[in-house]
Amino acid sequence: MVLSGSRLLPGLVFLVFLLQACFTYAQENQDNQPHITPRDVRGPTPRPTPKPKPENEPLENAPIQENQQPAFPQPQAQGESSSKDSQIDFDRARRTLEEPPPTSKDSDNTFRSYDPHRADKDVEVGTYYLKLKNYRAALDRFNDALRYKPKDAEATFGLASTQEKLDLLDQAYQNYQEYLKILPSGPRAKECQEAMKRILPHLDMRKPRADQQPQHVIEHDIDVGETYLSMNNFAAARDRFEEALRLAPENSRACFRLAQSYQGLRLIEPARLYYQKYLDLDPHGLYAADAKKAIADITATVGK
Repeated sequence: MVLSGSRLLPGLVFLVFLLQACFTYAQENQDNQPHITPRDVRGPTPRPTPKPKPENEPLENAPIQENQQPAFPQPQAQGESSSKDSQIDFDRARRTLEEPPPTSKDSDNTFRSYDPHRADKDVEVGTYYLKLKNYRAALDRFNDALRYKPKDAEATFGLASTQEKLDLLDQAYQNYQEYLKILPSGPRAKECQEAMKRILPHLDMRKPRADQQPQHVIEHDIDVGETYLSMNNFAAARDRFEEALRLAPENSRACFRLAQSYQGLRLIEPARLYYQKYLDLDPHGLYAADAKKAIADITATVGK
């Protein structure tokens, strides 16, 4: 069914009027409409504006008057804790941590710390040198071992053996005795006892009797020195002849034997000096021809 234009027009006019009335009513009643609550978003906290300092305000480094609290906390002095009742000595604690381990002072004013591992290594190397007959190197190693580990039995025995090879019989005898004090029933005890029996006659021969006159002591030193010289033990012979010359500087026989000892040690210049001294003391002596020949041989070897 189709409506005619005369019936449709009044309806449209009424609809338009109704819409206009509703719109006018909504504009006049906005406060009655519900509002949307915005999200709570925090903005940056505003910083307070600093107050200007008065001209007479004290500076940070100004001295604090009596009964006046410092404006800023003062740094604590070193060694003080936050509590006044307890104090910590940091310097003392640091010194304790930095202190070296205990050391022992040797007779030559050198300090050696106790080191048994180092001592064992020195004994091993010293024994190796002893087998190679490098007695001076062995002597140094055994002495070092006893500095790092005193009263070590193996080092003491090795030192005694080396000293015996170097004809340092007094020291060797004492160290053999020292080993027996450390280990009376040790593995080297029998060797020490045999060595002491072997050394003792030589020690008796070297010691002059207490009732002997100085001239007898000189003759004794020369006789013992000549015994060593016949065994090609030039170092021990030199010691005896030097002792004789200390007591009798004009003894021509001691001069000639000392020159031979120096020559055996390949100390050429001292040897030539004492050969010449012998000729000055006894130009026609028993050994004059031998002394002249030795001087000529040395001069031909090293020059004038």
